[in-house]
Amino acid sequence: MAIFFDAPVEPDELTQYVRDVPSPAVLGFTNLFPRRDLDTNTVDFAEIVRTNRTARYRSWDGRVHVSERDTGSEKRVKLLPLSSSLTMGEYERVQLEFARTGGTNQRALAAAVYNDATNLTREVQFRLEQAWGDVIADGKLTINEGGYAGEADFGVPGNQVVTAATVWTDLTNGKPLTDLLSWSDVYNTNNGVRPGAFKSSLRVLRLMQRSKEVIDAVYGSTQGRTRVNTSELIDLLSSEGLPTPAGDPYDTQVDVDGVATRVFPDDRIALMPSDPGELGYTAWGVTATALELVRSGDSELTFEEAPGIVGVVDKSDGVPYREQTIVDAAAMPILANARLLMVADVA
Repeated sequence: MAIFFDAPVEPDELTQYVRDVPSPAVLGFTNLFPRRDLDTNTVDFAEIVRTNRTARYRSWDGRVHVSERDTGSEKRVKLLPLSSSLTMGEYERVQLEFARTGGTNQRALAAAVYNDATNLTREVQFRLEQAWGDVIADGKLTINEGGYAGEADFGVPGNQVVTAATVWTDLTNGKPLTDLLSWSDVYNTNNGVRPGAFKSSLRVLRLMQRSKEVIDAVYGSTQGRTRVNTSELIDLLSSEGLPTPAGDPYDTQVDVDGVATRVFPDDRIALMPSDPGELGYTAWGVTATALELVRSGDSELTFEEAPGIVGVVDKSDGVPYREQTIVDAAAMPILANARLLMVADVA
């Protein structure tokens, strides 16, 4: 790739533009978790398993208790690049029209570059959201695309990836309240604290609202009752010390090769801390494109500013010759403390 520094929009300006493109509200996971900009594409972290140990009483001349150290596991995750370009974007179409008519308009060309960059930035944002959905669904990021096939297993404990004994679609016999109490106990045993929030689809939330067990717990009898409302459900969960919904129900879909694809399965419920930052974050690294800008005398981008998404116009001198807008990034979801995630298949 050859960066076109004389393009209608300079790389520095285009990079700042794509970094300012707001994250759509439907990106419920990306917007839920904090971001961290890294000056490396390798995330090294140690998960420390802390237990609520106590000191020991002793006699005045007795032996002092010797405690144990917390255990930990070293983890290393390498960030992957994700990029998008438009083979025949608005920028190229405008260029083609100007060539046909013999005219030129730098303002129109610049607007075309910005339009292409906005669309491409959205594609990066939605692919990252899809990655978050994959991670929250089972604690693993599995990728098989663009010549890469691999999996990052963040190590959610086996007894925190569970299945309801009776599916919640069985409104009479399903036990959402009992299941959540049991799973919260397991979560508490493993972490020393109960989950504070959950993410689920609207389907799962409605199954909870229509469950006989839940209706009985709210009203004492299901006679004449077919559901509880959202406020009543949240009040019930809170009164039992159970997690409550983290924001709106999650039903985002993305376009994958022309197919509408759910980001997060509609039969799952994910339990997590009230503060998502305790569970994980979105890591943004440094792309090869950003490094090229840093090294170039035509760009003012510094290494400290390199992490994050970048946008450039690419100029190819080969065959076929092309000038196209490219948005490039190196970013991944990271579960820094995977023990704080519990996922249940309930439907």
